[in-house]
Formats: sequence, structure tokens, C-alpha cells
Amino acid sequence: MRFTDLYERVSAREPKNCNVVNPEADSVFEGLKQAVDKGLIRLRLFGNRTLIEEKAEKHELKVSSVYHAPSPVEAAAAAVADIREGGGDLIMKGDIPTADFMKPLLDKEKGLRTGKVLSHVAVCDTPAYPRILFAADGGINIAPDLETKREITEGTVAFAEKVLGRKPRIAFAAVIEKVNPKIPATGDAFVLAREYTERGYSAEGPIALDVILSEDAARKKGIQSQISGKVDVIIFPEITPANFMIKQMIFLEQAKAGGLILNASVPVIVLSRSDTAETKLNSIVLSLL
Repeated sequence: MRFTDLYERVSAREPKNCNVVNPEADSVFEGLKQAVDKGLIRLRLFGNRTLIEEKAEKHELKVSSVYHAPSPVEAAAAAVADIREGGGDLIMKGDIPTADFMKPLLDKEKGLRTGKVLSHVAVCDTPAYPRILFAADGGINIAPDLETKREITEGTVAFAEKVLGRKPRIAFAAVIEKVNPKIPATGDAFVLAREYTERGYSAEGPIALDVILSEDAARKKGIQSQISGKVDVIIFPEITPANFMIKQMIFLEQAKAGGLILNASVPVIVLSRSDTAETKLNSIVLSLL
């Protein structure tokens, strides 16, 4: 499966209401225009009305509604309140610091929490690998403990299974393939791999990145792996290696990529300021699956 298959899947569906918080950059409007022109979303934009209307006219963008907010923080709060009242089906970060965007989402009484741990999944389609890869968590949880990794895995695997239509092959990444008490991540990977194997998944861990991605690497290292070179989901031990790998695929391998925050009451799209219009469109497609 590649990203083009995902586009085909969502193209025949009814458009969803997308609440966008404080859109200002041209790349945001370019990604939104592509999504609207493909009939994927209806736009509900929250922020500076004058600026939004000027940018929408510049990009010949059809907007369903514009809600004026004096500041980006107030725009985020209004967009979240609108979803709780049944207006929006998904929410997307525009030009606003991530912390300010997330604050109203995480509000225990007025936010979009479900009681589960929020986590980020990146979906990457690189020409260097024969299938799309789901990588977590490169955006939310900095140094998760075992229980948090369990919740990250639960949300990521459920999303991957929905996208792929089958049980994904799961790798719990570490720097080596043996449990080492001096490297706690190897123990967590072993526990989680065993749990998912008992649930009927092809899951291995701890497992190093070269073995995850290459059957040849596994053979040369003498490692018996059933998933080398065929992995669908990689659960990383911490945010840094996940984030590095995702950006390496995007910038050095020209991977198509998109990302979502999972386990909120609606799909949440949080984008980097360096993301292209294509990445923004890819993320919108993922939110509709």
C-alpha cells in the first residue's frame, strides 16, 4: 500500500467539516485549497477575519465559515468549543504555537480528551521502503514509561489496522536485539512484543533499526526475524529517535508523509511550520480514513 491508495480511498467519501486554527501561512492555504478542490473537506476557519479573507481570496479558496478571534489562543478555544457543539469533525493547527493549540484540547472539562493518552503517529511513504510505515511517537510523549508505551502502541496499532485492513507487523525498536538491564527500553520492548504476539500479531522486540528495515541486515547479523523488511509499525523508545527518523525520510528520501494525534475525540492534525502543502494535504487525508 502507498499514499496514492489512501487518496483513492477517501476520494469517494462525503466531505468533513475541518476546523482550522489561525491559518496565516501560504503553505497552509495551499494545502487546504487542494483538499477542498478534491472535495475532501469543508472549511471552518478561526482567527483574524480580515487576514483570513484576504488569504482565501488570494488562493481562490472556498470557505464555508470564518469565525473571528482576536488572538490565536482564543481561536483555538473557539474551534474546540465548536467541535463540542457539533460543528467540526476534525481540527487542524495553523499558525499557532503547539502548546497554545493543545491547551484547550487538553482541558479536562471543555476539551477533546477521551481519557486515553494522546500520541502522535507519522505515516511515511518513502521510495527506499516497499510499503508505508507508521512511526510513533515522534511528536507528543517525550520519554514514555512502559504503561504509556502500551497506550501509544494500542492507538497506533488500531489506526494502522484500520488503514491496512489487516493486522500490522509491529517492531518495538531499540539499539540492540537482546534485553539489557542497563538499557530499560530493551526490557519494555520485550514485554510489549510478547503481549502483542500473544494477541495474534507478528511482533518483535527489542529489535534494532537495521534489522527492522532490512532482511539482509538480519541475515548478516544471524538474527532470526519473521518481520525484517516487512514491518508496518515501528514503536520507538523515545521521541527523539522517532522524530529524527521521520524527518530523515522526508528530507533525504523525499518521502511523502503525514501525521495525526490519536486518542482524542476527533482527529487532530498538528503540523510543523516547515511542512509542505503536500504534507498538510496528506495529513488531512489520514484524518479522513
